[in-house]
Amino acid sequence: MNSNILSFENTDRLKGLLILLIIFGHISQIFEKHDLLMATLYSFHVVSFLLLPFLFNKDLLNYKNILKNLKRIYIPYTIFFILALASYSILEHHFDPISALKTWSIGSSYYLKIDIGLRVLWFFPALMFSILLIMIYNTLSIEFKRVFLFLMFMLHIIIPFIPDNYLFEFPLSSYVSIYLFIVGITVQHIYKNFNYSKYPTWLYTLLFLSALYIAYGSDFSLASAIFPNIIDNTFNFILQDIIMVLSFFTLIMWSRKIKFFETFGKYSLAIFTIHPFVIQALNMVHSWSGVTEGFIKFLLVVPITYAIVKVVYFFKINKILYPH
Repeated sequence: MNSNILSFENTDRLKGLLILLIIFGHISQIFEKHDLLMATLYSFHVVSFLLLPFLFNKDLLNYKNILKNLKRIYIPYTIFFILALASYSILEHHFDPISALKTWSIGSSYYLKIDIGLRVLWFFPALMFSILLIMIYNTLSIEFKRVFLFLMFMLHIIIPFIPDNYLFEFPLSSYVSIYLFIVGITVQHIYKNFNYSKYPTWLYTLLFLSALYIAYGSDFSLASAIFPNIIDNTFNFILQDIIMVLSFFTLIMWSRKIKFFETFGKYSLAIFTIHPFVIQALNMVHSWSGVTEGFIKFLLVVPITYAIVKVVYFFKINKILYPH
């Protein structure tokens, strides 16, 4: 194990870099004339958060572990879902409790946008389903693990054939978790069996940027469920998986020496849940436009969100919002 490079205890720097990239990606003004750049960013930054459990989650599938993860993931998901629903209902004069309940249970980005105006919460149900798949895999014997991997590989190929409107009906945003499972197992295998740290950061960066350059302009964005059709564009389908794996280890190598990222990484979940509300608040006080104002907005969102998070932790509200 390359525990000297990345262990569960020292993932904060990686998480810090990832959460800053996520906030950056949510500042729409920066990408007003750069939709393809935004699609490129969305192909890997949230993905890396969903790949992390493959390295460290050794839980078996049982009632205790399911309950533990439901508490850890679904309490913040439910609290911020209700907050977003209340805010959206007041601002937009739109409230449909039956539809909202369906949206909460499915957790797809499409319905979350319609019913609560906050697409980003899809991450929570997707994380829960990913952990369920990992626990199932951990529980199986070696023979059944091979069968399970074959099944997940076939589903990985099939997912791109399914139209978006059907994907958005998958409970717990499970289409994302199903698609990523093979990628997660690949990352886990590399992490366990190869000394990736012996290669310099510049090499990872060169490979990663080269893959992004080749893919730039292709039509894929995981978070939006826009997958390249494997028949129409087999190359980009394979390239997307390569980018996700390469990005994961490239970001590890970049973040490991920059202590600054720890500041945000140890509060990554809180920052993730609070920053969309800060963005919306800033949108209400000013009509932001253009790349320059987009960068100014980013530089405001980060410290304001961090300050709110520190208050949450100071008054120990985090124990309610983010139980372990």
